[in-house]
Amino acid sequence: MTRAALLVVVMGVVAVVVGACGSSVGGEQQASSTTAFKSINCDGTVAVMLPYGRFGATDSVQMNWARVSLDKFNQDHNTLFTFEPSNVDFDAAVGVAEARRIVTNPNLIGVVGPKTSVVTKAVGPIFDAAGLVYVSPSATNATLTDGNLKGFYRVVASDALQGPRMAQFIEKALKPKTVLVVENDEPYSKGLADSIVETLTAEGVLSQRITVSLEQKSYQDVVALVTDSVNVVAMPLLIATDAQRLANQLRAGGKYPALIGGDSLFVGAFSAPGAYVSTYAPDASKLSEGREIINLYQSIFGTFEAYGGPAFVAMQVVLTAALTACQANGDVSRSAVTKALPDVRFESRILDSWVAFDERHELKDAVVHIYQVGPRGFELAD
Repeated sequence: MTRAALLVVVMGVVAVVVGACGSSVGGEQQASSTTAFKSINCDGTVAVMLPYGRFGATDSVQMNWARVSLDKFNQDHNTLFTFEPSNVDFDAAVGVAEARRIVTNPNLIGVVGPKTSVVTKAVGPIFDAAGLVYVSPSATNATLTDGNLKGFYRVVASDALQGPRMAQFIEKALKPKTVLVVENDEPYSKGLADSIVETLTAEGVLSQRITVSLEQKSYQDVVALVTDSVNVVAMPLLIATDAQRLANQLRAGGKYPALIGGDSLFVGAFSAPGAYVSTYAPDASKLSEGREIINLYQSIFGTFEAYGGPAFVAMQVVLTAALTACQANGDVSRSAVTKALPDVRFESRILDSWVAFDERHELKDAVVHIYQVGPRGFELAD
């Protein structure tokens, strides 16, 4: 059976598994403590524009988390929301085609995703024209919330926070001589690289940059730039396996700079010993409050990946807005969900924080953590 087929089969049984867990399975709090949702049979379809069915480092993880979230929400609130997968990773053309397809669904009330900033920029105008909200679990480019994308929200910190956080950690903890910043020519990577370099420059730290291709096989040009004066390599790369390949080739070339990557590397596929990774979501497997949800996820999909947790939260955001609208007047239209979403507020066990949005549709009080790859996986470093 292919992985894609396996995912479809698993999706079919998630609701059964969640239902069987009953009250013994804890869930995320769906609203503030002052709001008590009564049971009501609200319905509508949420599209999930995230990848699945391939064998990439993060592939299917976010999609799986979103599905678990929807089924858990339905169980907790006696709702009938449904799920439409839209298989898009970082290809903007594929995203545009999928966006045009899913907006024609008259039952569609909102979107979880996209995964990447480049796709978000491409599909945002299509979703805006269709009156849809779209909540990303991982699109971090700072310009996405400049006001041009009306329906865009995210449940993670933007690169306006992540880049300076990485640069400050480099300056304080890694004793840099010169920092080599390795980036891809796409919005997420370039935006994060810009932010890192800007902060390093302000701190008086020397840096140089090199651009590499997505899924590049040889990094000998990068290895050659790591001289005695370059003791830190920052890797705001989009694909975790690319970063792992670069780390391997540096080691093979006898080069041992300190390594630090962005949030897209917070997955098991990136395992360079001693490397650092910034991330907007903590490792929920190490949080006692989120243990029940993780046990549920692992009982269905097996291996846990912390990277996908924000997709659980993004789905909660859309569904909480839909339920609020439905409770108010029975209206679960796109416009009603759009109106309700800015006021969504709940405590997330996955993010270990409250979820609420500012006027730019950014997550309020977002934080960025620094983890280090250790013998037992990622360990909190700062």
